[in-house]
Parts: sequence; structure tokens; C-alpha cells
Amino acid sequence: MLEIKPMTGFGELKFGATQDEVINVFGAPEDTETIDVEGEIHEVVVWSYWEKGHAVYFEKELNGVCTNFETDNENASLFGEQVFKLNQDAIISLMKKNGFEEYETEDDADLDEHIIFFNDAHLQFVFENDELALVSWAVAMDDDEKILWPGE
Repeated sequence: MLEIKPMTGFGELKFGATQDEVINVFGAPEDTETIDVEGEIHEVVVWSYWEKGHAVYFEKELNGVCTNFETDNENASLFGEQVFKLNQDAIISLMKKNGFEEYETEDDADLDEHIIFFNDAHLQFVFENDELALVSWAVAMDDDEKILWPGE
């Protein structure tokens, strides 16, 4: 149920899911907000599930379908491993073992965060005080920013 699937989705939900499909799996969101994405001209609707530890992003420009997930649920798994029980080195090793070799890191001193980006997987891991705090992943795009929907 809580399986992080890079470039595909989250559990049984796939990128491209409608809001109704998300409600069928997660139920009604506890909170919703509309945000303007920096440097973009479109709006994104974010559904938060605080109790479950998830957020689901829907892009209005794309008929309001799901394009991004975030979770901080300690039971979430990635490639069969409980990802929130892994340290940074173990996560990097797990990603490499599953074909995602290239990554970048960024430190945000203001937020005391360390972020590891796996651009080929459209996935990022956010660490606070050396503990994994959040995993965020999105639908795949090619070099021309054309969306590569799962199954197409």
C-alpha cells in the first residue's frame, strides 16, 4: 500500500490519477491548498493527509491529475526496504542497486536540511539532522519536459 514507485506512483495509485481515484484510495484530504509554482505559469493543488503522512499534488494545467507525491510515513517502502529506517549511505546504495546511479546533494543551512536528488528517478530525499524526514517523487519527464505517463 505504501510502496514508493519512482516515476510510476504510490502503492496502487499511478501518476495521472484523478482526484476521485485518490479519494478512493486515501479518502478525503484533511487539507487542500492551491500554490503557484515558482517560475511556472500554472497552479498546483496540494491535498494533505496529515494523519497518514502524505501529500498529493495535482496540476490544474494537466486536467487536475496527480503528478507528485510526498510522504513522511515511517512505513513507506522503496524497492522492498522500509526507507525511513535507512541512513543516507544505505539509501544511495539502494538507489544505485536499482539502476539510479547519478545523484546530487544540496544543503539548506536555514532549514538545517540535506537533500539528495536522484534526477533520473524524479525523486528526492530530505534529511533533517541526519534523519530522513521526507521523500518526494514525481512523474517522469523527458529532456524536452514532455511528461512520460506510467504505462505509455
